[in-house]
Amino acid sequence: MRVVVFGAGAVGGHLAARLAAHGPAAGIEVAAVARGPQLAAMTQRGITLWIGEERTSAPIHATDRPETLGHQDVVLVTMKSSVLPGAAQPLRTLIGPETTVIFAMNGIPWWYLHRLKDGGMPRPDLSHLDPGGVLERAVGLERVVGCMINSANAIAEPGVIRNSPGTRNRFTLGEPDGTISRRLQTISQAFERAGIPTPLTATIRVDIWDKLVRNLSTSPICALTGEPIGVLGRHPELFALSKALMREGLAVCAAYGIHIDLDPERAYGARPSSTHKSSMLQDFERDRPPEIDGLLTAVQAFARAAGIATPHLDAITALVIEKARRMGLYPPAVW
Repeated sequence: MRVVVFGAGAVGGHLAARLAAHGPAAGIEVAAVARGPQLAAMTQRGITLWIGEERTSAPIHATDRPETLGHQDVVLVTMKSSVLPGAAQPLRTLIGPETTVIFAMNGIPWWYLHRLKDGGMPRPDLSHLDPGGVLERAVGLERVVGCMINSANAIAEPGVIRNSPGTRNRFTLGEPDGTISRRLQTISQAFERAGIPTPLTATIRVDIWDKLVRNLSTSPICALTGEPIGVLGRHPELFALSKALMREGLAVCAAYGIHIDLDPERAYGARPSSTHKSSMLQDFERDRPPEIDGLLTAVQAFARAAGIATPHLDAITALVIEKARRMGLYPPAVW
């Protein structure tokens, strides 16, 4: 099985390291698409992953020219949704007639409405997640597999990934139509042989919303304060805001028939203390476009289509967008 990790940053680097170290014994030939210092480090020293005190390190074929890799069996896309449309054409060079493209990312994915049984609810406008349909044309919806990431990581230094304590490191795969297809089973079995837990689900959208609601209640607060998630445990006002955001997210997904077993009063314990920096905060710190649309404005689109008020979400989204615009990381306002 030929696999390429497209966007070998924090999460992509985690997967690339494990596939490079253990994939050959599982019949997997892996390559990585990266750029800048991350690419230079991977080319010179390989890729290293730290999970606690356990070190996984391996050489890997890395490039910033995906067109040199040829058609793949699996393209594992781990780029942030904020920059994904710009990668549509390079992605196309990796795709052959039998290629499966797995999108492992946070928030509402661009393909979300594909084969969705909506139960008569109005469909939100998610066109801003795939401007002009460039991803749909380059990839093809029939090739898409969804992936819910349960793995928190950060780039400790170029070529070195540090996994956050307490994360389950599972990568749940699901078809947009809810079937447990043969291609899902084949990919999962190969990844499991390489030591990567990849459970299968018939309800990938439930898994997506479950993580999204949690991210919704922490990521924008971390982005605005410049603090890890533990900031919620030091300021009761921020903790109250986090729970309000979670309640709004739960109300939105419930309107679309997705019910998540999550209690805002108990979700993070009595006092959150995690030292993990949210992915949105990491993006701001590295001057990279944050995933505002996938995590925030897409939820607003669902809410508005269903007629649900989200005052806390609306306020914090406006503030995050303004911060991103001042840093040149989000498109200017169009009146």
